Amino acid sequence: MNIIYVQSYPVYHDLIDESEFVEIANRDKWMPALTSQRGFPSQLWAGGRKTMRDEWQYDTLPPLPLRIFKTDQSDRKSRDHTSRALVEAARSSGADFFVLKGIDGGIGVQLAKQLLIPNRIPYAIVIGGKWYHPIIKHARAVLYETNYQFQQLSRRRLRFWQTVVPENKLIRLPKSVDVRHFAPDSDTEKTLDIVAAGRLISGIKNYNPLFELSRRLKIGVIGGGPMLPKYRRMYPEITWFGPIPYPDMPTYLNKGKLFFHSSDREYYPRTISEAAACGVPPVAFSDSIQDDVIPDSIGLRVSRNNYVSEITNLLEDSGQLKDKSISARKYAERNLHHLSSLPAIREMITRVVPSRKTPV
Repeated sequence: MNIIYVQSYPVYHDLIDESEFVEIANRDKWMPALTSQRGFPSQLWAGGRKTMRDEWQYDTLPPLPLRIFKTDQSDRKSRDHTSRALVEAARSSGADFFVLKGIDGGIGVQLAKQLLIPNRIPYAIVIGGKWYHPIIKHARAVLYETNYQFQQLSRRRLRFWQTVVPENKLIRLPKSVDVRHFAPDSDTEKTLDIVAAGRLISGIKNYNPLFELSRRLKIGVIGGGPMLPKYRRMYPEITWFGPIPYPDMPTYLNKGKLFFHSSDREYYPRTISEAAACGVPPVAFSDSIQDDVIPDSIGLRVSRNNYVSEITNLLEDSGQLKDKSISARKYAERNLHHLSSLPAIREMITRVVPSRKTPV
């Protein structure tokens, strides 16, 4: 069985270019590489501003073929961009199974609607921030990351146009971090009370809590986007690092005593795991992030009404801050390493090839 993993969002949606996409080591690449290692040849496809073929390798994993297809540019948001070239390549690929990363990205939705569903080609979906799209009802397996997503997908009180996903289709997928790359760095000075990261786009992220905290704490923000120039003018007391190359991310995360995820819409951004791997305790709002994402031992889940004092109290408690830092690193080493997705891969293959009697 040949498998193609497809990024539903173009690489530039995450404000990176094709070369950086090839370089980054993350779960998007580990999963197809691990799948190949277990006897199911796999590739990773994505959309970008130009066409590319490359190969990626990590540690002892087999080389992973990468293909980037030129997207069909439009005035729509980047997440909605599509790629006719990718769909046509998939049509002639002879692949037996597809894995779509991201449930509502234009590339993945286009591929599902134009090729996979009409031709009854089996596919799985790895969901991220958004947890529902109509193409989910045709998926053989749905890989979710958080308890909240599981509850939403399997609950009976969905809206009339939504389909309950049977629990036997749902597979828990842990986050994965390159814990060799993202690690504590004693040579990096903790010059910031809080470091944050994300795309600076109006209406997508909620950075107001960071603006409030900057009145009394030292804040640094990693990330670029159209709002960066405006934010720099409005909040000069915040250190705006701009877009940071992937190899340098651990250095900038290690500048913070805490990592703060202030967004309301994301349930488990990768940067929470990356910060934890660096020994930087993650902080988020308790009504957005549940305790399966940030256990009390490794970070802090705060309230909307009292987050300033809760964060300040933790920063002033050096003993508790140190304990959470050590626990965060140990948690990442134990649960978030590059092999963490193996059980989910085994289960996914079993769902697609039910006759297989032994674990892959």
